[in-house]
Amino acid sequence: MGAGDAADREFRKKTFSPQTLVAGTARFAQNIPRLIRARRADRVSDQFAEKIMLAVTAVNKCQYCTRYHTDLARETGVDRETITSILESDVDSAVDDDERPALLFAQRYAETNENPGREAVAELQRTYGEETAGDIQAFIRAIYFGNLLGNTYDGVRFATARRVEAARDATQQLSSRIGYGIDGLRERCPI
Repeated sequence: MGAGDAADREFRKKTFSPQTLVAGTARFAQNIPRLIRARRADRVSDQFAEKIMLAVTAVNKCQYCTRYHTDLARETGVDRETITSILESDVDSAVDDDERPALLFAQRYAETNENPGREAVAELQRTYGEETAGDIQAFIRAIYFGNLLGNTYDGVRFATARRVEAARDATQQLSSRIGYGIDGLRERCPI
């Protein structure tokens, strides 16, 4: 097995550990009321919210969120080129000046594992006002949790498949060794 093979056999996406899953679920539950208020307030359009979701997903690479929010973004009228640019983390060419700060903040939030820094939060608030900035953060928190949940599911599936593969390989090796041993015995003790 070459060095490239070993790298291909590692799961490299951000996931929850058992401890961070508990903490992440608690943060998600605390975010639900804010997310509901954000949806009702309608300060962030559905189209803008989907772009924010895609910006976070571009960093975390959750295949389920990518598919789901790509479909939702298309339903809200976001064109394929914009979606592709956001998913390639090319926010500058994907959105206008009004949306860019939110999407850059969303990327930073994901890149820094939910710790974008006080100055970044303050800048988001200066740009959009406290209420809209809070709405943007509610969407970001929700999709970040969803991304890691999807990635964790994939990580568990990946680890399980690796264990099954390792057990199959070990069984085949044991079977071969037993077969060679039996063949050796037959050569020494013909019946």
